Amino acid sequence: MGGFRVGYAIGNADLIRALRQVKANVDFNQYPGIQRGAIAALTGPQDSVQAMISTFRQRRDAAVQALQGMGWLVPTPDATMYLWAKLPEPWAERSIEFCTGLVEATGVALSPGLGFGKAGEGYVRLALVHGPQVLERAISKLANFCGHTTRK
Repeated sequence: MGGFRVGYAIGNADLIRALRQVKANVDFNQYPGIQRGAIAALTGPQDSVQAMISTFRQRRDAAVQALQGMGWLVPTPDATMYLWAKLPEPWAERSIEFCTGLVEATGVALSPGLGFGKAGEGYVRLALVHGPQVLERAISKLANFCGHTTRK
């Protein structure tokens, strides 16, 4: 259910009523099918959770190692589906231009940091949606685009 968000609020009844009023005017709730899916995911068997954690850990580690191998300083987050990487010069303040050029030249798509607000400029976000081999191949293309070669 990637992209679907579910949540809840617990607290003072007056504050919850006010939150309900704001939410009713600002956005909408998920339809019942998504809500039932979320309930099943939260109350059902949890064995798949550890497998998913392991999958994303492998993807994270492969991507971080490949990015660091091309000289990018990327921290290893504790838990994530994404990596944030600071762009090197001359791209440091041109994340949209960088991402557009990258996808046109290589087919590798990253999210420009500016798309997440002014504080994101100078960064790119890499989604860990593929296995380690695909991520390593994509980062190799990224390295070539940047004029670097990856180090093993």
